[in-house]
Amino acid sequence: MTLSVATLKAMIQEYHGFPLTDEEIERIRPELEAYLAAAEQLRELDLADVLSARLLHADEGGQS
Repeated sequence: MTLSVATLKAMIQEYHGFPLTDEEIERIRPELEAYLAAAEQLRELDLADVLSARLLHADEGGQS
């Protein structure tokens, strides 16, 4: 996913971030794009056969 300088500036403004120059945005853009690509890979994982950790209960010890 490619992020434009204008898009990043709009996001910074929307979240009340401090203003960055075009050069600063160009320096961080590759890292942001890598982060978004990694997030997309996580969304595509097939977790249908993975047991949810919310269903597990910890053994508190003490009782047999």
